[in-house]
Amino acid sequence: MELALSTGNTIVDQISEMNFTGNIIPAEWFKTLRGPNGKPMLLAIDILSDILYWYRPTEIRDERTGVLVGYKKKFKKDFLQRSYRQIEDQFGVSKKQARLALDFLCRKGVIKKHLVDETTKDGMKLHNNMYLELVPEKLKEITYIHRSSEGVSLKEPPCVFDDNTVVSVRTEGNYLQVTTSTENTTEITTKEFNNPINLKTDGSFYVHGPSECRGKPVKQIDEIDEIAAYREVIKENIDYENLMASQSSEAEKQRIDEIYEIICDVVCSKKGTIRVGGEDKPLEVVKSVFLKLTSEHIEYVTECLDKTYTDIGNIRSYLITALYRSIQTVENFTIQKVNHDMHEYATRNRELGGVNGEDD
Repeated sequence: MELALSTGNTIVDQISEMNFTGNIIPAEWFKTLRGPNGKPMLLAIDILSDILYWYRPTEIRDERTGVLVGYKKKFKKDFLQRSYRQIEDQFGVSKKQARLALDFLCRKGVIKKHLVDETTKDGMKLHNNMYLELVPEKLKEITYIHRSSEGVSLKEPPCVFDDNTVVSVRTEGNYLQVTTSTENTTEITTKEFNNPINLKTDGSFYVHGPSECRGKPVKQIDEIDEIAAYREVIKENIDYENLMASQSSEAEKQRIDEIYEIICDVVCSKKGTIRVGGEDKPLEVVKSVFLKLTSEHIEYVTECLDKTYTDIGNIRSYLITALYRSIQTVENFTIQKVNHDMHEYATRNRELGGVNGEDD
């Protein structure tokens, strides 16, 4: 029987001769990766598809038999290294748009962002190198929404015959010591999801950190140690150093520092309640929210403050309320900003296209 080499459609036949490579975007992502406005987060989807490409393994086949004997990863370290500048250049977006897209994926739980301090071979100190960790369980959830986890078909492990030698793939670089891993959520409960310190009755505490030390009592802690630990965690959460460096004046830096101190005061408070928006709320609820604050929330609050021209009688009380509510409102605000920026970008492109067309 002669093999049919044509589908009967010229276009389909021509496409069959092309070898397409690159990123994959499952159709389900346009349903599962949506913002509060109900529309797909297109930049986040594009970035996730690129991250997935790098986490998809490369096959290793036996040169003699062609049998699949193993897999190797495409990147060198434990996680994929990326910078905002790389994302800006690759997708043609601003740093803020790149950061918002990554923060959205972090909130979805499909990636985790790690900021790592490293030293190069020649002794140069590198601060806050960003690594992106892909979370397979969450990836399955957003990709196979109509199937249970047991219903997802997985690849068979490679077959290794006794007479084959499998060459192990060496990972370059040491284990990444994560200094910052911030995940946001808009859910407000009495549970401290982002609280890195759980005190015990005997004065020791647990650290929610890397797996090798998670859940282990670290040391006896007094009140001063506890406050110092919280202050350090809050600095990391809000990316304090970079946030201060991005301010253009001393007055703006002083305002950021004041907001940082307010967050620390609330988190380290020993009162039973904190007054927010005229109501006394349980300390644990407010503390949980304040431990989820990031630089994005602070930028949102300061921008809102800049647009407020009414007289504020108690600025501390105002900021506590604004910070507390920013968890619920910042995403709509930032999506509106991104939409505005993208609209301006598209408008400029159309104008440039019109000018070029007239010149031609």
